[in-house]
Amino acid sequence: KKFLSKNPDATPAAISDKVANEQMASGLKSQDRIHIFVRAAFTTDFFKTKQVAKNAPSISKITQGKTVMERHLISACECLCADEPKKFAVLLKQLYDEDILEEDTIMEWAGEGRTDYTLDSVDEEQRSAMRAEADPVVTWLQEDSSDEESDSD
Repeated sequence: KKFLSKNPDATPAAISDKVANEQMASGLKSQDRIHIFVRAAFTTDFFKTKQVAKNAPSISKITQGKTVMERHLISACECLCADEPKKFAVLLKQLYDEDILEEDTIMEWAGEGRTDYTLDSVDEEQRSAMRAEADPVVTWLQEDSSDEESDSD
């Protein structure tokens, strides 16, 4: 948080490097980078201050389009929104709209229950509530992809 507030114009590469340094200095796994970044850059008022659009380039640099990192991003979002599940669906949709989360990753997450990606700090009741709130987004993605499939027939 300190780095981001002192360096509001930092490039995505500089932010990614700082997050990687924090992760390594703390002896954490590489997938923890996205958790570090989300905790530092996001609040539950993300939609009011356009935090997703602002941070999209940095998130993309950290996740590098890797499914496993996108799953950890969803996990970090679950942690952020655990006490306000309605906001989770908004965050998921915004991350999809910014091309940070792939449809396949969201559908994989939606089709599973609690996994190794789910943080211990998110209990099953919270996770279930967020999954329920995300249902309209999941349904929209399913309909959108089935429309594309029928268009290509």
